[in-house]
Amino acid sequence: MEWKETENATQSVVERMETSVCSMEQMSFDAINITDSLVTLTSKAKEYASLMKNGDAREREDSFEEIEKILDKVLETAFQVNNVSHELEQEVIYQRDTTANIRQIIDFLYSMADV
Repeated sequence: MEWKETENATQSVVERMETSVCSMEQMSFDAINITDSLVTLTSKAKEYASLMKNGDAREREDSFEEIEKILDKVLETAFQVNNVSHELEQEVIYQRDTTANIRQIIDFLYSMADV
């Protein structure tokens, strides 16, 4: 590998790493928002469950319907969490590969310094 090729390869690897880090930051932000949503949904479900336990017939029926809606949202949110998890997994693999490329470049540079 020539010096110019090494410089281009290094620039490419650094750009890929920066892009990957930005992607992981966004996914982390998404994961926080998703878990916040789950906490909110769970709290609402507990409130409706309490109404089902202590409320009159109409309140119980309304609460049951609301809990059904909440469970649908929880399922949808679970799919989002699953997708984010898979995306994070792919980014981690990508960063491992990028790290291996960086090591190759460093090894090359050290070998050139030994000449």
